[in-house]
Amino acid sequence: MKTRTANSFILFFLLLSNLLRSQTNFKDWQAFSENNTPVTLPELNYKDKACFKLDGKNEVIAFNKTKNLENFRIDLDIAGKVMSGIGFHVKNEQNYQFLYFRPGYGGTQEAIQYVPIYNGGLSWVFYHYPEYEAKTDIASLEWFHAAIEVKNKMMRVYVNHKKEADMAISLIETDTESGPILLRSLFGESYFANIKLTELPKPLTDWAISEQLSRDVAYDYSQVKKVKSWTKINAKYDEIVNLGRYFEYPNGTVLAKRTIVSETDKPQILSFDFTGKLQIFLNGKEVFNYAKYLLDRLTTDKHGIVLDLKKGDNELVFISEGDAFFFGKGFNAMGRFQHQNWGFTARLSEKTR
Repeated sequence: MKTRTANSFILFFLLLSNLLRSQTNFKDWQAFSENNTPVTLPELNYKDKACFKLDGKNEVIAFNKTKNLENFRIDLDIAGKVMSGIGFHVKNEQNYQFLYFRPGYGGTQEAIQYVPIYNGGLSWVFYHYPEYEAKTDIASLEWFHAAIEVKNKMMRVYVNHKKEADMAISLIETDTESGPILLRSLFGESYFANIKLTELPKPLTDWAISEQLSRDVAYDYSQVKKVKSWTKINAKYDEIVNLGRYFEYPNGTVLAKRTIVSETDKPQILSFDFTGKLQIFLNGKEVFNYAKYLLDRLTTDKHGIVLDLKKGDNELVFISEGDAFFFGKGFNAMGRFQHQNWGFTARLSEKTR
């Protein structure tokens, strides 16, 4: 029996409802002075927005320690005088990733800056234009909207609801890959309003894969026990499981398996995309089987199914064949016929009622 993904419109709203969002709750934030002393966070109304204020001296940093975030998006409104920033992957008040805005330099290459903070050092002279600084149109003490998306060591910054990112960079490696969020103001006041945190589902990149098997053979779950050896893979900072990289002559079918540990019986959404043909099994039961008779660009959530996880270990198995069948016997790559595109994307997220 073949199963297809749900209507993309329905899937969109399923995924949207799964995102773990939290809008501004001032009680979630703890402020500290420049001497690292806990202080009360001033709440007020500035230019028609309910907000809180950091003055850069008596209130310098505000922490939100309610979430430990790795891949996430933060949306907020900012009105700042000199430097207004967002810290993330926070280890402590001296070590974190830092993205900040210079409203007084709106329209110049110094309007946005990224720096990693090591042991309290704001090493901005090391990290600068054209990679770590960017232009955008903002003004001192005027509200603007900022959205910062961090995913797989990439950061994208969007100002005033632009569709194209004002800044898109690879983050500098630090010894902390996740952590809480902080807001910071330097050399003057900053106002922060309408803060929303969205935890993004983490891609499934760690798998064990089989040896390469023959194409155009009807495989089922029984093949799992016939695999002679499994090789562990994990392209950690690449959302795509590109199977072509693991075989000198990519021209077959491969089984990929991983364990999902669940604390309770619960449903989760598996969102995914793939090239060629894909079968999916959960705990030995087929839950998806489809062959694409076209070539299209992969996305992270084109397809989606509900996985009914059981308490404890759950086995997820993909049987994947690439695009060779699309070309008949494969595309001619310098004298041999093979897959050109072979692999998949996959991620899990919570299912809400």
